[in-house]
Amino acid sequence: MQLVIKPSNTMRRFILISALIVCVSQAGQGFAEEPKKGGDPLFEGQILSLTKPVQELAPSGDTRFTDNKDGTVTDQKTGLIWKQTDSYQEHKKWINWEMAQDFVKDLNDARFAGHSDWRLPDRSELESLYEKDKNIAWNYYWTENQIHMDPVFGNTSCCFWSSETQKEDYAWGFNYIRGKAYLSMKSGPGLSLSVIRPVRGEKAVNSMAEAKK
Repeated sequence: MQLVIKPSNTMRRFILISALIVCVSQAGQGFAEEPKKGGDPLFEGQILSLTKPVQELAPSGDTRFTDNKDGTVTDQKTGLIWKQTDSYQEHKKWINWEMAQDFVKDLNDARFAGHSDWRLPDRSELESLYEKDKNIAWNYYWTENQIHMDPVFGNTSCCFWSSETQKEDYAWGFNYIRGKAYLSMKSGPGLSLSVIRPVRGEKAVNSMAEAKK
């Protein structure tokens, strides 16, 4: 007669824990052996458009935008004046919505381009800069993307905070790859993909509609 020994519950737990320890140990060794990539300190070279040499963009020839040669761009369709570079182009860091408020305050305290009425744009103002037929290369990890915005804004980022909030903890942004607005937590990690491009001037509803055509 063959004797069958059934493991107790305690023994089963011991075997399971031992197996988990082995798996975690092997995974850790695998990560340690991966080669390190140099480049952007925030993402260790994974966002290729921020680690490759920046190439100068050719002008689109569109008379809609005027480079004012003072760090600002005037949109002739809407009358709005935009900061030419976004916050990442200037400071090399992503920001959450709460940090964006401080960025705008500092801009106004310094009277950037001679003015102290800079603000965050709303969603429709951000959308007015989206132009499907214009492309700026932007690679995320190993995926090639296109930002649909006039090259007068340089090698810009993809995702921008707006002034609009949703309930207490969320704010709206706009994605220039997809051409859509999105919701994100206001106080989320600063190491997100969101930036800001401050604007000044009064919003004109008719001008916003015209800019989308």
